[in-house]
Amino acid sequence: MEEKRCEREAPDDANGKEMVVIEESDDVNEIEILEEKRREILEASLPPTPIKCENNDSASSSSDQHEQHQPKDSIIDIKELEELMEFLEDNVDYDLKDIHVPVPPCCIYRVPKDLRKINEAAYTPQVISIGPLHHGEKEFFEMEKQKLRYMLEFSKRVSKEKLMEFKRFIEENEQHIRNYYQENSSLPSPKFVSMILHDAVFIIEVFLKNTSDRPLDFFLDTPRMRVAINLDLQLLENQLPYFFLQELFEKGDFQNVTNKVYPDQDPFLILYLKFFSYREPYVFPNPDYEIEHFTDLRRQLLLMDFSPEKEPGDMRDLPIATKLHRSGVKFKKGSEDQSSLKICCKDAKNAIRIPYLKSCELPIPWIKELQLQIPRFEIFDETECLYRNMMALEQCHYPDETHICKFFLLMDYLIDTVKDVDLLVDEGIIANNLGDNAAIVKMFNNLCLQIDVDFSDPYNIIKKLNEHYDNRWNHTMATFKTVYFSDIWTGTATVAAVILLVLTFIETVFSIVK
Repeated sequence: MEEKRCEREAPDDANGKEMVVIEESDDVNEIEILEEKRREILEASLPPTPIKCENNDSASSSSDQHEQHQPKDSIIDIKELEELMEFLEDNVDYDLKDIHVPVPPCCIYRVPKDLRKINEAAYTPQVISIGPLHHGEKEFFEMEKQKLRYMLEFSKRVSKEKLMEFKRFIEENEQHIRNYYQENSSLPSPKFVSMILHDAVFIIEVFLKNTSDRPLDFFLDTPRMRVAINLDLQLLENQLPYFFLQELFEKGDFQNVTNKVYPDQDPFLILYLKFFSYREPYVFPNPDYEIEHFTDLRRQLLLMDFSPEKEPGDMRDLPIATKLHRSGVKFKKGSEDQSSLKICCKDAKNAIRIPYLKSCELPIPWIKELQLQIPRFEIFDETECLYRNMMALEQCHYPDETHICKFFLLMDYLIDTVKDVDLLVDEGIIANNLGDNAAIVKMFNNLCLQIDVDFSDPYNIIKKLNEHYDNRWNHTMATFKTVYFSDIWTGTATVAAVILLVLTFIETVFSIVK
C-alpha cells in the first residue's frame, strides 16, 4: 500500500490546539481509531448543549436563536436589563432574550384582540397558512404537503438550479424578511428559510397556472377551494413581503407572462390583478408607492382617487340616510369602478323624473337639492372579511391615514335601519348579493366597532349635509315635492289643479267686478 501522511488539527479547550499526525500508516483500523480520537477532541472543545428543563429556567437554544434574528437596531441591552431585574429583585418567568422590538420595515401584524373578537373568522386563514404567524397549526398540515407538490411542478417549470438560487436569495435576505413581521418567529434559520421558500413558490406557481393552459388543477378549478385560497392570501396575518415575491419572480425570468396590453407594467402585478379578479382596464398604483404586501396593495388600489378634504370638525351628529332623503338630499350612484371610495357632495337642481323616458327629468324652479354621490358598492359573502383586514392594517400601520375606516364610519352613520339600505339599493349605490338587507345593516354597524379614527377628513361633506338638514325650508320643500311632485302623473295633476284654481279665482274676480 502506498505510504500516506494525514494531518488533523482540532482546537482543545485547555491547551489551545493539538496536532494529530498519522504518518506512514498502512493500517486502516489505526486511522479510524485516530479519527475517532480527533472527533472526541473536537466535541470536547465545543460549548455544552443546553439542557431543556421543565420550568424553562435553564439556558434555551431558542432564545439564542431569537437574539440572533433580532433586528440589529432593535436589540435591547439584555445584560443591562438582567442587571436591572436583579437590582429590583424582580424574577420573571420568561427568557429576557425573547423580547422583540419591531423596526420600521414591520408591516405584517397580528390583528389586535379587540378587533379579532368581533369576528375572529374574518382574520383567520381557513385552508392555507402563509408566513410564520400561522405556520405549524395542525389544520394546515395537508396544505403543507400540497405546497411540496407545487414546488415539484415549479421546479419543472424553472429547473432545480433556479430553485436553489431562490433558496440562497432567501438565506441572504432572511433577516430583512423577518423584520417585516410584528412577532419575531421562533423558527430556526433552516426551517424559516424552508417555510418562506415553500410559501413563495406556491403563490408564484398558482399565479402562473391561473394565466396559462394547463391540466385540471383542484385548487384553481374547484370554485369553493379557489375562493378560500383567494381570501386567505389577502388576510393581514397571512402575508409575505411584496418586494421579496417580486424579486423571486424576476429571478425566474418568466418572459412568457409579459402582457402586451400593459407592456410597461410589472408582470407580477398583472398576475396579481388577474388572480384576484380585478376588472379590466386595470388600475395601477403610483410607481413611487412601495407595496408592502397583498393586503396593502388592495388598500392602495381602493384609494387611487381618494383625496379627503380636511377641516376640523365632527361627524358624529350625521342623520341617517332616510332622514337626509326626507330633507331633500338626493343620493346618487357615483363611480362604478371597484377601485374607488370617492364620495362627493354638491348642489344640484331639483327635478322630477319622467317615467319610461331614460335620463329625462322635468326641472322644478326655485327649489334646489343637495346631491350625495357614493361609489357603487358590491357586497358579497367575502366583502366583510376583505375590508376588515384592510381596516386592521390601517389601525396598525397607517394610524394617520385611516381612509377606509372613515369611509365605513360614514356609511355606518348613514345606515341604521333596513329602510336606509333599501334607499341605497334603489339608487344603485349598494348591490346586495347577500339576499338580505338586514344582513347589510348588521355588517356596516359592526365594521367600525373598536375602530379608532380621526373624524376630520370627510368633515366638509358632513358640514354640508348637516347645514342642509338643519334648514327647515329644505324639509318643507322636500315634503312638497314628495306629496305633489313624486312622479310625472302626480305632478301633472298638481299643475292641472293649480291651473283650475287660478281660472276659478279669475272667474270669481270677474264676477265680483261685474
